[in-house]
Amino acid sequence: MRMVHRLAAVAAAVAVTGSPATAAHAQASEDLRPALLTAADLPGGFVPVAAATNDDGAVTLGGNFPGCPSLAPVTGDGTTAAAVTYSKGAVGPYLTHALVHFPAGGAAPAMDRLAAAVTTCKSFSQDLAGITVRFTLTPAQVPATLGERVVGVRMTGDTDFGVAVTADIVAVRRGEYVLWLNDMAVGTTGAGLVGTLARTAADRCAQRAKGC
Repeated sequence: MRMVHRLAAVAAAVAVTGSPATAAHAQASEDLRPALLTAADLPGGFVPVAAATNDDGAVTLGGNFPGCPSLAPVTGDGTTAAAVTYSKGAVGPYLTHALVHFPAGGAAPAMDRLAAAVTTCKSFSQDLAGITVRFTLTPAQVPATLGERVVGVRMTGDTDFGVAVTADIVAVRRGEYVLWLNDMAVGTTGAGLVGTLARTAADRCAQRAKGC
């Protein structure tokens, strides 16, 4: 069980690191937090466990996966971002929603790199919390009508301890915005929410973020 909790702690921070969800954030020139999913959008039992804005320097799309360069963080200078992670228990599932606004011409290449992951990183090994996880990436079907480009990825990981790590990921480009949903679970079944919440997240972006 200790191994499961160590992996779960990493899962919670894959796309959001930094301050607790209850902490106050500095006001950014462009505040994208109103365009994120709220607890009311999720089924009962999910609570916010982490939140960040680019003011914290802590929001990434992709994650800390040196074994797969295509999943390296795609945020950087000139981007504005916000993200939140919800959890339904100590070992998940974890649902992360991140939104990034890129400077002109930046969103398309960011999506190209994310899309390349399913071909350049069909399988790779990664050390998470001192535990080697062997990941396999496969494409996942998602509605193409969510934006100008939509990418779906399923990550399946196994360990020598018999603990499975799974993540269902959807990335959507709308103009110079990229929204990212990640449903990750460790040693348990994922919530299966990214498919149903992707439309809600895209609509929220259109309603609350200018140009999305």
